Amino acid sequence: MKKDTNYPEMKKRRTILIWNPLYLIMIAGAMISFQCIQAQSKVWSLKECISTALEKNIGLNQSKLGNEITHITWDQSKYNLYPNLNLSDAHNISFGRALDPVSYEYTNQNVSSNVPSLNSTVTLYSGMKNLDLIKENKLNYDAGSLDIEKQQNDLTLNVLAAYMQVLLDEEAVNITKEQMALTAQQVDRTEKYVKVGKYPELNLFQVNSQLAADKSAEVDAENTLQIAKVTLMQLLELPLMPDFEIEKPAVETLLSEAPALSTEDIYKTSLDILPQVKSAALRTQASDWDLKVSKAALMPTLSLTGSLRTNYSNLRSQETDQLVYQRENIGYLLGNPLQPVVGMVPTDLVNISSYPGWKQLNDNFGEVLSFSLTIPIFNNFQVKSAIAKSKINIANAKLNEEAVKVTIRKSVEQAYTDEVGAAKKLVSAGEQERSEERTYGDMEKKFNAGMATTTDYLVEKNNYNKAQLSNVSAKFDYIYKTKVVDFYLGKPVTF
Repeated sequence: MKKDTNYPEMKKRRTILIWNPLYLIMIAGAMISFQCIQAQSKVWSLKECISTALEKNIGLNQSKLGNEITHITWDQSKYNLYPNLNLSDAHNISFGRALDPVSYEYTNQNVSSNVPSLNSTVTLYSGMKNLDLIKENKLNYDAGSLDIEKQQNDLTLNVLAAYMQVLLDEEAVNITKEQMALTAQQVDRTEKYVKVGKYPELNLFQVNSQLAADKSAEVDAENTLQIAKVTLMQLLELPLMPDFEIEKPAVETLLSEAPALSTEDIYKTSLDILPQVKSAALRTQASDWDLKVSKAALMPTLSLTGSLRTNYSNLRSQETDQLVYQRENIGYLLGNPLQPVVGMVPTDLVNISSYPGWKQLNDNFGEVLSFSLTIPIFNNFQVKSAIAKSKINIANAKLNEEAVKVTIRKSVEQAYTDEVGAAKKLVSAGEQERSEERTYGDMEKKFNAGMATTTDYLVEKNNYNKAQLSNVSAKFDYIYKTKVVDFYLGKPVTF
């Protein structure tokens, strides 16, 4: 088999091609273009919009961080039940006349001393203050979590409203384009009739004027649509994307009958499911526990303290006693001084040697256990003031709880009334569009047959256009109002 002698040259050329800067730029450009196409082709659903807003909203994330601090406060109130443990060590150097902290004797020598200790204190009783504080902080944390849920619900409704506005404005753009296309057809037809002398030239001027008005209406509708998209993107914390698109569900599939419920039924249901109601109730309970914490300051406090300590001083020396027998004169024989009596007499000798620091620390080791009782008698009315403030906070929390319920009741009544009004408007707008459609169709036939003036035709065409826009607006308004009522009934915000 013949060997391919061109293979090394082909490999070399392939290597040169791969590392060619122009080739690399072309590959990078192709990758960027592919990513741009992918980004442009992304169509946002309502679910994706809501989840993105909940993930990126700065205010919501700040609230979550704030509630984490509340959780840490709750944890710390539980940790306060544990005994503390502290290690201390004091090393002192004194010059001149000073007190030896070990022997408690004054000396004129330089003193170097060290006093290490290990201490622990635990509160045995403080009027149940710590336990009450734990319950209060837990309720505050739970209420904060519910406040975050309420903030998420508000953001969800805002995203829904912005999403529905984009859908409405897109339908408005489609209607204006359809109207402009119809007007353009009439311009072509009118030009032909004017050329053959069937219509006066004035008719052509009037239809062209209408075409210009339709083009202006289309531009206005597109501008309104772009503003609505920007509003939605800002709610999602997204940078401006020129090709931002959302899913367009069939409008007719979103229309549903309003639930056969009264405002009282909706209100009762909302009280059971809305987080702000539960949050207000928890904060009222937390204020009750805060009052108990304030009253606990009137009770005695009993603490137990234990410590391990030792000490060292450079002035201390180690003394040892030694019993020795020495030959000494213990008397005289028959009282004769010339005849002394010698015997072995015991003598206690004291030996002084250096006292190593490690041995001092070991020999001086001691343990202390003490109970401490503090009974409050007078504290500048601080406890009295704290109790008075706690009572006011309880009254304020109860008023806030009632205010939350009143606000929900008003919102439910408003949402229900809006839904009923939107339903009536939807029926009326639908009838008006069907009526205007028939009238416009009849007028178009007469105009094409030369039996109606251009002015009459354009008036009916504009009336039909307004009826279309009004009906589309009524549909989306009814859908949104229905979703709001569904929200108060605990139904998920989705299509």
